[in-house]
Amino acid sequence: MKLNNKLFKKQGYIHIENVIPIDLLKLARRESINLKRNKVSELGKDREWGTGSYRRGIEMASKLNESLMMCYISPFMQQIVPVFLETQKIWLFDDQVIVKLPNEDYTIPGHYDNQYGPDPEGALNGDYQIINFMWVLTNSSKESGALEIKNNKTGEWDLIESKASDIIAIDGNTLYRSSRNTSNKSNAIYACIFSNKQLIFKGFYEMKWRFCNCRDGLKNHKLHEEDQELWQKHSKK
Repeated sequence: MKLNNKLFKKQGYIHIENVIPIDLLKLARRESINLKRNKVSELGKDREWGTGSYRRGIEMASKLNESLMMCYISPFMQQIVPVFLETQKIWLFDDQVIVKLPNEDYTIPGHYDNQYGPDPEGALNGDYQIINFMWVLTNSSKESGALEIKNNKTGEWDLIESKASDIIAIDGNTLYRSSRNTSNKSNAIYACIFSNKQLIFKGFYEMKWRFCNCRDGLKNHKLHEEDQELWQKHSKK
């Protein structure tokens, strides 16, 4: 099954192949790459932006582009996110455009998304879970700077060479990294980050994800029958 939550828990991540609907894939790819190019153009070729290469990801991208918000909270994602967070009580937190232009010296050092531990800045009481659902927008290879994820089961770094339309879901406590793009093609990811509890950080989303009322009868043709049933199970909680 594509939505293998047991494997996700063991590894700390899962690679879900060929699951993004083509219309959303094209939309997210176009808008993400354009956002990156516009950002580079605004600052000029000879200027760095952010504080080091890790900060070249564009955070809260959906606040800059309404089309990306429609991807972030699309009905398609309603069928996937609850399976891994194991609840329908889900909060939006952040969405990032991570684009490495051809031959760009842009690396992501090893880090994990849940950098602050339980109860960050008094944001909540008790533990919480963050999951990063990375949309693969372009084919990603070792040469183009594919993701490497530290497998919690084996302790080894797994190189994740992926295809456009895949999703790589990473638990917030799992380390990941990537090297520079040495190819002549762009490497683009749209990272959609959700939490099972409200997180309060200045500048980030603090809103609950209110699923659209078109959920009844919703069906993504790319989900296996078993996965559709699994989603329906969680959607009734």
